Amino acid sequence: MYSPASVRIRIERARSKLHQLQVQYGGLCHPEVLRQSVVLDELLNSYDNTYRMKKRPPA
Repeated sequence: MYSPASVRIRIERARSKLHQLQVQYGGLCHPEVLRQSVVLDELLNSYDNTYRMKKRPPA
C-alpha cells in the first residue's frame, strides 16, 4: 500500500503526463491520451476511496 503523499505524487505525475499527451496529440480523443486518462482516473479513485475510509466514523 502506498502512503497518501506518494499517491498524490503519482497523481500529479499522471496528470502532467496526460497534459503533455493532450498537447502532443492535439486533443483528448487520441488512444494514448484516453489510456492515460484511465490511469489518472484509477489513481484518483484509489486515493478518494482510501481517504474516505480513513474519514468515515466508526460504525
